[in-house]
Amino acid sequence: MEEYILIIGAHPDDELLGSAGTIKRLINEGYKVISIITALGRKEEAHHIQQLGERANQELGIEKVIFLEHTNLELECVPLHKLVKELEHFIHVYQPSKIFTHHYGDINIDHQKTFQAVLTAARPLPHQKPIELLTFETLSSSEWERNTADKLFKPNYFVNITDTMDAKLAALHHYDVEMRDYPHPRSYEGVKHLGRVRGMTAGVEYAEAFEVIRRIWK
Repeated sequence: MEEYILIIGAHPDDELLGSAGTIKRLINEGYKVISIITALGRKEEAHHIQQLGERANQELGIEKVIFLEHTNLELECVPLHKLVKELEHFIHVYQPSKIFTHHYGDINIDHQKTFQAVLTAARPLPHQKPIELLTFETLSSSEWERNTADKLFKPNYFVNITDTMDAKLAALHHYDVEMRDYPHPRSYEGVKHLGRVRGMTAGVEYAEAFEVIRRIWK
């Protein structure tokens, strides 16, 4: 039986900045991965961002990218129950064992609303397959929020991506229009530096870090 994993990000490139190395490892191990993007990206790139997103995800072997196409930076205007219902539909279709999504403390409001919708849509219910929920850090959003206990990204799960860092960078190159020059955190150098910092924490060359919301010992 095929086992699915969902990555749910707010904007094109969010889904890969925080988890591409881990996703590549999971795909290499036989998992099927679906990306869901809840909002549109910047209007300057609207004419081609979905095509770029599809290429970036295909670079890793992600099976499908689903664009919900809500207006950029206006997810707070979408009734939460509507976004939850949309995500519930795809959870029902794919029955994922894991979902990766934004951290609740991100400075970007679309990230916050996406997390809230995922948390609700993936809530444990009777007669429903348990879903592990992990949040990733998004460069230029997670680290720019106030460093207070209720907002701070608190990594407690690390994945060795030493062998998949090159694949992560190759995928992000399809999103080159969204990348910036160093020392902006959303730069290729920034991605590698963060990978090294998380790797040092875990004792490997490169790592991605996650804050676990829910894990299940099946």
